[in-house]
Amino acid sequence: MRINNNMKQEQRKYRELITEPTIFTPEHNRIISHAELPVVKNELSITLKIYLESHGTEWYTVFYKGRAENSRTPALWLNPNKIPCPRFSITGNFDAGINMNDYEFLLNRWYHIAYTLSNPDKRMNYYIDGEWVGSFSMTNIQVESFIFNDGPLYIGKHLDWKGFTGQIR
Repeated sequence: MRINNNMKQEQRKYRELITEPTIFTPEHNRIISHAELPVVKNELSITLKIYLESHGTEWYTVFYKGRAENSRTPALWLNPNKIPCPRFSITGNFDAGINMNDYEFLLNRWYHIAYTLSNPDKRMNYYIDGEWVGSFSMTNIQVESFIFNDGPLYIGKHLDWKGFTGQIR
């Protein structure tokens, strides 16, 4: 799993958070403090490979950054049908995101995910296995922006929801 701050090409910084395949369960997860992450002001990208080993009938967290329910930039959940739900907070809407109903994940298969946010472009893009599969564009561009936060990054965990069962690399 990698996080980029994408500010300018010559200033680009990233942090490898997971370098080897790591097993996640609802009880085994990671919390990374805000201070350990690259500084994010206007743009962010997250890339990871995910492997689902099992899935129940609840919502499961892949990653979530923030200390409260109304601060979730960035976040990725799996709904009860194994459908990825990329979410984020923007001005006036703490639960913005993309509907991915046509992209149910299968069990026991690796998926490459890329998730990008850009305040200058007022846009979020989402990719699965190198294919651009979803985007969100702000409509009131003069006043809307992504709300980045200084909370920790939860991987395979959420404040209230269970984490997924599988691997990230």
